[in-house]
Amino acid sequence: MSTPPKPLAETSVRRSLAIFLALVAYLILVKTIMNLASVKGIAATQDEAFGWPVIGVVALAGGISVWLGPRVGLPGLWDSDIPTRKRLLLPAVAGLGMGVVTLTLQAFTDFAQIVAAAANVSSINVPFPGSLLFYSGGAIILESVHRLILITLPLWLTANVVLRKRRQIQVFWVLAVLTSAIEPAEQVTFLAGHPGLMLLSGVSTFGINLFEAYVLRRYGFLAPLAFRLAHYAVWHIIGGLIGY
Repeated sequence: MSTPPKPLAETSVRRSLAIFLALVAYLILVKTIMNLASVKGIAATQDEAFGWPVIGVVALAGGISVWLGPRVGLPGLWDSDIPTRKRLLLPAVAGLGMGVVTLTLQAFTDFAQIVAAAANVSSINVPFPGSLLFYSGGAIILESVHRLILITLPLWLTANVVLRKRRQIQVFWVLAVLTSAIEPAEQVTFLAGHPGLMLLSGVSTFGINLFEAYVLRRYGFLAPLAFRLAHYAVWHIIGGLIGY
């Protein structure tokens, strides 16, 4: 007798876990090469984010979050019902566009120099070619923590366990708003004394993160990751090459 096909939901979760495992493997490779090549972040907090304990948390908690994703209404990492154009291409194009917007604002405001001066560093960007590893790995860490883990785990605990599978959408958007505020709250302190730039940076970064939460819910985890990678490619890698 032939073996019956696996349920589609089970197959999708297995595929999602395999893709996430590949991202973690790439992250481990990046960390190993960065150690060998002595690639460092601009701030101590960035180096801490690349520490083995953080990578371990990303692997374990991120894997659990991927497994729980379908249970809280999130698409799989490679859901067959979602076109690749929506999952990867459109978020990447949006990320490239946001990177161009960021570079344009920098040309008029010099906020990168202001942040660098506040942090007492010569540049806010890791030098090329180390930037290729640093920002690709950093995107995986940031999106895994801020989007995948900090939304999925509390969403499952609150909506599925406490509320017994009710109000998933409402809880998701509360968590989306709260997690979207983490990154701007960490960054705006470097613009103290520049209220206009502080407001612009805080609002724009919050909006970017909220958009990433939206595409996470619509298209799965790879969508916000594609956006972040494209944005970093323009702002941090190309921006670093041209002197920002």
